[in-house]
Amino acid sequence: MDTAPEVILLPGLGAPGYVAPLVKELADWTRVNLLDLPGWNGLAPPASPSTIRGVAAVAARWLEVTDRRNVVLVGHSSGAQSALHAVPLVGDRVFGLVLAGPTLDPKARNPGRLVLRLVRTVARERLAELPAVMPAFLRSGGLSWLRMVWSSVTDRPEDVPTLLTPTLVVTGERDRFSPPAWSRQLATLMSSRCVILPGAHNTCFTYPQTAAAVLHEAVLNWQRNRVPQG
Repeated sequence: MDTAPEVILLPGLGAPGYVAPLVKELADWTRVNLLDLPGWNGLAPPASPSTIRGVAAVAARWLEVTDRRNVVLVGHSSGAQSALHAVPLVGDRVFGLVLAGPTLDPKARNPGRLVLRLVRTVARERLAELPAVMPAFLRSGGLSWLRMVWSSVTDRPEDVPTLLTPTLVVTGERDRFSPPAWSRQLATLMSSRCVILPGAHNTCFTYPQTAAAVLHEAVLNWQRNRVPQG
């Protein structure tokens, strides 16, 4: 654990509760920090704007203010989009990037198809996830949550410039927000590896041990292949 880079985790849509099982598994081999953004827990002012780029900017600033270095930035769902935008701002502080369930499949970027994908994905999830995410969504007041959703829908991860940071893309085999075909396409654009896990969108909740093992393997590979600087 002493030599493993610290993991900084950005959850989707400002709902940190559902990634708790993954945090627990990751903590077995490294230090983990879960960033509770955009701050819907009664904070005034909020921790960040309720947009993809707003979360990215504040996450990057947090890394600077706390002088975090050599970290693995892990984002899930909309958090993956924010993580992707954060790296160009503080790339020298990021050892590796993990995009888990990176939203949104370009084919789903309209209201009708998005609702259909929502139904098909939720049908594959577990009821236990509801109490893990609903409190955060309710605290958002609704408008901020909708702004976050819209920002996620209109964001285009495929347009982010090529990064030098080692990257891993992960998604669930039954995920309809970030289906395997789209995740593989994004991984190809980023010259990175793509791993398909069991489950649907929230694999970090439904299969936390498997997800943590994949992340650990990726970090070990990055450490073995890292080129010494200077």
